[in-house]
Amino acid sequence: MALTVNLATMTVIFLLRHAHSEANGAGILAGQMSGIHLSKVGKREAKTFAKNYRHVKFDQIYISPLERCSETIAPYLAQFSKTRRPTKPIIENLNFIEMDYGAWSGLKLQKLALKPLWRKIQNNPITVTFPEGESFRSLNLRIKKGLLEIGRLHKKKNILIVTHGDVIKIATAIALNMDFNDFQKIAIDPASITAISITDKKFRVLTVNSKAEPVAVDGQRFVLGGGAGPKTKRK
Repeated sequence: MALTVNLATMTVIFLLRHAHSEANGAGILAGQMSGIHLSKVGKREAKTFAKNYRHVKFDQIYISPLERCSETIAPYLAQFSKTRRPTKPIIENLNFIEMDYGAWSGLKLQKLALKPLWRKIQNNPITVTFPEGESFRSLNLRIKKGLLEIGRLHKKKNILIVTHGDVIKIATAIALNMDFNDFQKIAIDPASITAISITDKKFRVLTVNSKAEPVAVDGQRFVLGGGAGPKTKRK
């Protein structure tokens, strides 16, 4: 089902999860580690996003300052000639960097799932602070701060944020006014788009976890496919 959005009355924020990374493939919790790059699958996903969104104009692009995010948006930027590239530089935004998992960063998820803290993370994350890392409470606060700041700075604009899975889940939960402890019920796949709008500090969720190609774009309207489409096997 297609969704029509009137950009004349709201700020629309498109949250793009980075494409499949080497850490995703290895089952590693990467967190804020540097040196994590896209996998071969991820490079294909980034090119697909670039193709699908080649006609979409973003008034500003923000990215998490980690390599897997800059590598995800690179094909989108590379397809434009110098005269057609976005006039505003891409801005790194720390409000949308991946969570700092502290001592858990770089470890296998299978191993981490055996730790006592894992169950608490799944059932009551708002009370959790990672060893030598960040708390979910602080993560929630910085994401909400970032969303409201963008809504204030870019009224009635089209904004893209290239970020991470948990960040997008929490942003969606904020927009839906969900209980924070339920945010893990939201699924966000690599290279998927989630779109939310902000008008007068009020949020609305437009689409979640979509890999569908935009149907139509013009100066006032943006039409999105409502679903992520059928599941396909990675090659």
